[in-house]
Amino acid sequence: MTAFLAIGIWLSLAAGGGQTVVTPEPIPAPRAIPCYSLEAPARIVEGWWDRELDSYRIPLDSIPSRTHLRFTEDASVPYGAELRSRFGGRRGRKHKGVDIPVPTGTKVTAVFGGTVRLSAYHNGYGNVVIIRHPSGIETCYAHLHKRLVSRGDVVEAGQVIATSGSTGRSTGPHLHLETNYCGRHFDPEFLIDFSTGTLRAREFMLRREMLIK
Repeated sequence: MTAFLAIGIWLSLAAGGGQTVVTPEPIPAPRAIPCYSLEAPARIVEGWWDRELDSYRIPLDSIPSRTHLRFTEDASVPYGAELRSRFGGRRGRKHKGVDIPVPTGTKVTAVFGGTVRLSAYHNGYGNVVIIRHPSGIETCYAHLHKRLVSRGDVVEAGQVIATSGSTGRSTGPHLHLETNYCGRHFDPEFLIDFSTGTLRAREFMLRREMLIK
């Protein structure tokens, strides 16, 4: 570096410029960044296909420590309204999704394409639909007024799957939306900006420590 600097100064003075010319250090070649698999293991996408809210029932240490999710399609969610309740602690309990305030009868669409794993009535969730997606995650839609899809149906992103309501343990009309992986829950706002209805990124690293039961 010292030799280059001296040569640069000498050339500048010889040219009569009177300015110090500093030769920049060369930019190192980019290094390869190690990348985790962009797909969940096939056993997670294809297995544990029963009729329960949590079909997996597997210990936390059996879940991959990291799953690199890639989304090739846009999300389809109600947006523009302030979320009524966010993911996390609420009145001493864990709130496992987000609550979107919408009137009864509002069309509910599949966030991503996938296969309906569950379409049933559950005491707490009321009418509930769960869709498993090729990435391995599931989306859960609860407190619905009417369910318009059946178990095993293949749906596309944006397809109407239900209408919103206030069934089950609910204090008023809204859509309760969850994003789940291997029977554990993670914050939907990691993926979706609900103020605009858009994905925050096309790729997302889901870490085991983000998941709650």
